[in-house]
Formats: sequence, structure tokens, C-alpha cells
Amino acid sequence: MNIPERIAALRQKMKECEFDAYIIPSSDPHQNEYLPAPYKTREFMSGFTGSAGTLLVTADKAGLWTDGRYFLQAEYQLKGSGITLFKMEEPGIPTLNAFLKSEFKAGAKIGMDGKVVSLQNYEAMQKELEGMELVTGRDLVGDVWKDRPEPVLSEAFILGNEYAGKSASQKIAEVRAGLAEKGADATLIGSCEDVCYLFNIRGNDIPCNPVLISYALIDKTRAVLFINEKQINGQVRSFLEKEGVTVAPYEAAFSEAEKLKGTVYIDSARTNVYVRSKIKARIVQGLNISSVMKASKNETELRNFDIAMEKDGAAMVKILKWIEDNVSAYAAGTANNPGISEYDVSTKLLEFRAEGKDFIEASFETISAYGPNAAIVHYAPAEQGSALLEPKGFLLLDSGGHYINGTTDITRTVPLGPLTAQEKESYTLVLQSHIRLALAQFKAGAAGLSLDTIARLPLWERGMDYNHGTGHGVGYLLPVHEGPQSISKRPINEALKLGMVTSNEPGYYAAGKYGIRIENLIVTVPAEKTRSGEFYRFKTITLCPIDTGPLVPGILSQKEIDWLNAYHEEVRTRLSPYLDEEHRLFLEEKTKKL
Repeated sequence: MNIPERIAALRQKMKECEFDAYIIPSSDPHQNEYLPAPYKTREFMSGFTGSAGTLLVTADKAGLWTDGRYFLQAEYQLKGSGITLFKMEEPGIPTLNAFLKSEFKAGAKIGMDGKVVSLQNYEAMQKELEGMELVTGRDLVGDVWKDRPEPVLSEAFILGNEYAGKSASQKIAEVRAGLAEKGADATLIGSCEDVCYLFNIRGNDIPCNPVLISYALIDKTRAVLFINEKQINGQVRSFLEKEGVTVAPYEAAFSEAEKLKGTVYIDSARTNVYVRSKIKARIVQGLNISSVMKASKNETELRNFDIAMEKDGAAMVKILKWIEDNVSAYAAGTANNPGISEYDVSTKLLEFRAEGKDFIEASFETISAYGPNAAIVHYAPAEQGSALLEPKGFLLLDSGGHYINGTTDITRTVPLGPLTAQEKESYTLVLQSHIRLALAQFKAGAAGLSLDTIARLPLWERGMDYNHGTGHGVGYLLPVHEGPQSISKRPINEALKLGMVTSNEPGYYAAGKYGIRIENLIVTVPAEKTRSGEFYRFKTITLCPIDTGPLVPGILSQKEIDWLNAYHEEVRTRLSPYLDEEHRLFLEEKTKKL
């Protein structure tokens, strides 16, 4: 079936259920950002492959709501589908709930699959759509999707204390202390990355996300892992038992939820409506205690992050040289050189990363975008038909890896040849924005919104901006996007705390022309204590040259140039031992002092 046929089949199911509308979020029972194949329901029904978005279908209309990262991609992928794109947070664009209120009156029946809708979103709908009936018991997409994939059941593996820095039993004790502070008797955790963090285990149930599809229950005496028991071998089971963890079947999480008494603490953003319906005990809501714990990396984790950055930086130097060599050879008309594509770059980079010790997998699908494609913020090249690199303009390369030592996320914008004056100025301003945030000193307790402003100012002063956040948290051998912190325009009141690893990735995108983004990972560290209080700053931990060729003289301040020179000196010193002579010479050239 094509997309219009799938929508038509869904409408027939809606008619049978007497639903006026049906909501399909980008979600699974654990509210993972990147979804297991069986839960890519919104993608199946719409054809839009971005990681964020919600599809709404009524008897005669269909709309997709997504954010600024995906506007261009969604416009392209929704062509001919009959689905209207609603650009979230753009002037005059209604939210999904506002659209429903404009379309329907009290008594309308709105259907959804409660197993993939978070309690937080459901409660917001209840409030905004008062008088409408929200029906959460039907998975209509499952009725339409006849060849739905089976879930992946990967084998769990142990993350030793030499990497985790803290035992599972210690973490469980901290959660219990947190429950006592909140006056709660138990917590049921649906966030897969929190479960894996707490019990010091990892898996590969979702590509690029080293997690296991699971639940955890912690109360005053028990710590239970609910998982398909085929995924737990004898070694892992023995390890968990020594840490005080009991293994139970995945489905047992729901019957155990029904038995809970006293007060149960849950994270409404990571608990689905179905699970909530099973809990009969009193409920207190808040951010998972474990989410706060894992956001601030301990000393062992941070030391390992540094090792991962060295391995990853070496791979990045190799890909930058490989790109330059192949584009130069193609430009010179060298025999037997048909040129390289965006896709070739992504596969070659994966090869270079795999050469590094203890590399596990990519941390997300590589964004290798040439020329106009780079203006599509989350563009990923296809094997067939991806653009050939020409000796001009920019290649935007956003990628990352999972190592046993940690997770990386890095973006470089690579000049391939002559650039326009506009491209050079945009590149210089994006780098200036990046350095401004890297140099920022801020008072303890400051949240991401104020820091986001620091990064955007150089662009704002020229009437420029970008439609994505400036920074997201990064997990330790866990999903590359991790909360609770965020550096963005969104009013998230979560302070940047010591030990948090966050991205620094301002950008600029000229639709149909080019895209620029420069990204390093930064960790929050102490700066100074004064009469005004305690102040923090950022330490940049990513190691890779930033190309200085496109820089327009006179824009960067001397302080910003000094930062870049010092950064390049550290990059050269720490990466050289990982490289052969040829690549060391290339690195020296790319890190020359300005």
C-alpha cells in the first residue's frame, strides 16, 4: 500500500470505532527518541522518516506536526501523500490540540494507542480538549500494518565499574534515598536508558542506541529488571543477582504495577498511559531520580569520555584527509577516480571509527550533506542517488560513535573548494557563536535558555538564526540525546550542573544553497567563587580540527582567536599519537596557529 491507501485503510478502522480523529505520535511504550522498527508507526502511516513528529488523521484531513529541524525534509517526503505539514512554533500555526479544538466540539471521540502515549502528553490533552472523549485502547495502525517487523532481542552485556565508575548496588541505594526524600515507597521506571544506567548493563535493541527494552521497579527492598529473559545470559544474571537485582519477564511489569501499594513515584514523560492505568496506588510525579543521577557524569565516566574523544578525533582526522584527497583528485581529473558521494563519506567514516579500539556502533545515522542538502538539518544520504561532492562549497558532516569509553557527537563543516562571500561570512559567524558559548562563564543555577542567547547573539546581530537547539545532553554509552538539560529557546528550567556533558552546535541554513553547523561536546566544570556566588564554565572535550580556511578576517575577536589556537594546540598534541606520519602532517597543517 502507498501512503494514501494506508490513510484510507486507517479511516475505515476509525469509522468502525466511531473515532472522529486518530493521533499517531513518534513514540513507543518507553518514549524512546529513536524507535524500534515495530513502533515506527508514524513513519509507516506518513512516509516522513524524521525522528520527531505527530500525525493526526480525521475523516477528511490529515496533518503532520514537526519541528524546525525537519521542515524541509517533511515538505519533500509528504509530497503526494495528502498530508498537510504544520510547522511547529511558526507564527500562525496551531498546535495539534488547538487544531482539534477548532475542528471538533465536545463529545468528539479522539483515538490513540495508550501504550505509546506518554502520561504527560495525555494529561495535557485532557486539559486542553476538555469535553472530548480520549480513547486509548486501540492500536489501529497495528490493524493496518500487516507485515509489521518483529522486535530485536539483543543480548545484554555488562558495563564494568572501570567504565561506569559506580556499582549498580550503589545507584540503587541512591534511588532509594531519593524516594525517601520524596516520601515515596517505590518507583516504576519506563525509560530504557535509565534502566540500563541503573543496572550497569547495555544492549542493542534499537540501532545506534545501546539499550534494552525493559522496565525497572525499585522499592525499599526490591530492585527488579523486567525484560525478555532470553536477553539475559548466565553471566549477566549472576552479575545482577550480586548487585541485588532480580530478573523477571517483561510482561510481569504490568501485573507488579497493579500490586504496588503506598506511594509510587513515576516520570510522566516516560510512563505511558497503559502503565499508569495499572497502578492503583497513590502516585507522585516528577523527573526520574535516575535521570538526574546519570546526567552528571562521575570522574571515571569523564576520564573515559576523554579517551573516547581521542579515538573519535583520530577517525575524524582520517575522514577529513580522505575527503580532501578524493575531492582534489576528482577536480584534477585523476584517472580511475569517479568522485565520492555523500553516502561514500558516511560509510568510510564508519570504517575509520571501527578501527578504533572498543568501538561499538554509530551513535546516530550520519548526516553527510553537500551543498543545498546541508540546509536540511537532519538530512541522511541514501546509498543510491546521494550527491557527488564537487570541488566547491561546503560538506556538512554530523556524526558520532559509541565506544565502551563513552558516546561522541561531532559536526564539522568542510570546505571543498571556492566559497562565496556569503558562505564565508556565515561560516565565520557560526564559529564565533560556537566559541562564545565555549568561553561562557555563568552563575551556578543558570539554565539553558540564557546560555542559548549567548550563542545566538553573533548571528542575531546580522539578522540570522537557526531552527534547532544549541545544545543537548549526551549519554555515556547511552542515547546521544539525553536530558534533562538543554541549551535552547525552549524555557526548560533545568540548571547546567557540574559533570553534565552537553553539545555546543550553533548553525545557519540557507534553504536551497548551503548549511553550516560546528559542534563539539562540552562538560560543565567549576570556574570561580566570588562574593556573588559560585560560577561555572565549559570545558570542550571533543578533539578535531575546525577548518580556518573559510574565516573572514576581522570578525573574530582576539580572545576568540586565542581560544581557537589553544584548542587546536590541544587537538594536535592529543591526537598525534593515534596517527601515522601522513595524517600527523595533515593534522599539523589543519591546526596551524592563526
